[in-house]
Amino acid sequence: MTNNHMLSSTLRVTRRRSTKALNEIFRPFSARRSQSIAGVRVSPRIRGPMPANTSLSHTIDISVAIHDFSTSETANQVTCELYENDTESEEKWKKVGVGAPVRFSRNIEFPTKFAYQFTFERTQLIKVNICRCHDHDMASCSDDVMATSIFKVDELIGSFGLQLRRSLMRTTTIASTLSTSSRHSSEYLGGLIISAEMPEKEQPIVVQFHGKSIDRKDFLWDETAVFFRVFRLEEGKDDDSLVFLYESEAIKNHSHPQWAEFRLDTQDAADNRNRLLEIWVMYRDVDGTEGYIGKFLTTYAKMKYGPGPDNVYNVINDVKKAQKKSYEHSGKMELVKFTDVSFYSFLDYVVSGTQLHFEIAVDFSSAEPVHELDQRRFDGELHMAVRAIGGIIRDYTPNRLFPAFGIGAKIPPTFHESNEFFLNFSLDPICRGLDGVMDSYKKAQTLVTPTKESKLAPVINYVTRMSHRSGFRGLHYHVLAIFTRGSVSDLKDIQQAVNAASEAPLSVIIIGMGEGDFSSLQKISSRKKDANGKRECVEFFQMKTLLNGAETPAQNKSRIAERALRNVPNHLVHFMHNANIAAKPPIQVCRSPLFHSSSLIPDKPTQFSFEPDFPNKENPIPALMLSPDLSPRPRPDRRGSDSQYLDVETIRGALTVRIPERAHSVLQTSREQYQRRLKERGLARMKFPRVELSTLESSGGSTQDSSV
Repeated sequence: MTNNHMLSSTLRVTRRRSTKALNEIFRPFSARRSQSIAGVRVSPRIRGPMPANTSLSHTIDISVAIHDFSTSETANQVTCELYENDTESEEKWKKVGVGAPVRFSRNIEFPTKFAYQFTFERTQLIKVNICRCHDHDMASCSDDVMATSIFKVDELIGSFGLQLRRSLMRTTTIASTLSTSSRHSSEYLGGLIISAEMPEKEQPIVVQFHGKSIDRKDFLWDETAVFFRVFRLEEGKDDDSLVFLYESEAIKNHSHPQWAEFRLDTQDAADNRNRLLEIWVMYRDVDGTEGYIGKFLTTYAKMKYGPGPDNVYNVINDVKKAQKKSYEHSGKMELVKFTDVSFYSFLDYVVSGTQLHFEIAVDFSSAEPVHELDQRRFDGELHMAVRAIGGIIRDYTPNRLFPAFGIGAKIPPTFHESNEFFLNFSLDPICRGLDGVMDSYKKAQTLVTPTKESKLAPVINYVTRMSHRSGFRGLHYHVLAIFTRGSVSDLKDIQQAVNAASEAPLSVIIIGMGEGDFSSLQKISSRKKDANGKRECVEFFQMKTLLNGAETPAQNKSRIAERALRNVPNHLVHFMHNANIAAKPPIQVCRSPLFHSSSLIPDKPTQFSFEPDFPNKENPIPALMLSPDLSPRPRPDRRGSDSQYLDVETIRGALTVRIPERAHSVLQTSREQYQRRLKERGLARMKFPRVELSTLESSGGSTQDSSV
């Protein structure tokens, strides 16, 4: 309490309405610290430069609540403990914090918020223990743990609305959390609701003033320097209160001083848009004494108009104005720059709805015949790397579909050389899950013949075009991982493809496999931002430098993911900033695998209902009407909205498809385009009702088409 009082006293200048002379007010600022002179008590608070990465912090506040706690144990008060772990070892849990005790009940909301540092390229696990308290003391042993749950931070960040639901169990392990198998129902003790909040962001305003014909102390031998101070004015009944905000540098140029730009926090300068800012223009002599020249008033709302006649101010000295009738001003101050600055981080974009997509490309080529042992090592390292990188990105991918490509092989049926083919030898490169990618790779191995050289540019260009067509700008970002032995022959084309990729929402990660020569690929990835402003979007590393045979596979996977993805957040942020795309508050994103929407629509899955109306029961529903693989699978813990549906019937009324009314993929796509897409999925001859586009216009959606 005492510290807060002392802090507040150092932030204010109390100016009482006094008629005392001003000649004593403006002694050296350092000499007037915490002194009351002529009714003015001054205590400086000068802001320093912004700390590095303060606004780009990846810190979140985690809160915990329990729903329907059905334990047989009893307790007067309970608390929650949070532990973190970035490995798969049960022995490396580190305590994050302990919540305040609350009264035991079936539904509990813990008031404590835990600050946690999020790292994208690392698999971070958090364990929540619900413990009983003994006479306001925290849990003292493992027997006091009533229930527990483990979740991945990636799942929390990738979840819509920054809220995750998990089951409370009597006991749990990391292995059971990461596995897909269901837990034993007898251990279920209730639901755990984990919520995350973004900390309040710093949103400064950048201001710059220039002066003109500022009054001098002496008309002849004047060696004083002119500067200004900025205060926020708070009016009271008996006195005015000035909050000191900023002091400029002193310049020895009264005729036309040009001060450097400075930064003010929006909360300080514009807690009210019409909050008055009082700016004192002063001089400082060679001996350090200070003097008063004049002042003027402005507001945040007025400065927001920017440079112009409205933001040219007369510097007024009240004493001179009262003494001289012919007095006009003591110079002029002009606003030459005013900018609202908002710093957005990778976490801001992901939380606001940006989806990450993972593409894989495998180079089959080899300059020398590959020994069976080397091929097995290649397959094992490829499997480990795909699992490591994809295991991170898949939590930010709505449908977990991964396009996979092949490079440097002769492909059937004509066995011509190809440097751009689909790994699954289908009509599109999409594989279902990481298991689907590895199954496609194993199948392709038996069908293709490796070549001696390969070209990487065709695949980079293909994924670049795919990223441009992925949908609404800012809501999709792609990561392409290329695995190669280094037998590359198109270095100039690769550089041109990388330049084109720098203008797309894409990061390219080139991974060297084996003992090949990768010096040329290292040069491409080491080139920094060029004169044309092309952003960095390429990373390269050699797999053998990260593998350690003495460590566990989980440790090697963690090292691979950290090395591969460490710069992807910077790549994404630079692309968004270059494209002038701002992050928005958390939103809902449609995650239906059938209609892959790129716009903001209700998070409610497409629903299917079978209504056989055939008079003859022997006439079955056509088997090819809807492939089982294409039926939408709603994600667990989905929280739907109350939006209306559009009923779309297939032929003979056998199948009714219910589509969310605001689904932009439906409303923004022409009938012919959708008939073509549905035909590719085996849903041909669907009859769409006529839909008024007023719903789309009222929702503020984009008219940009999304591509699957």
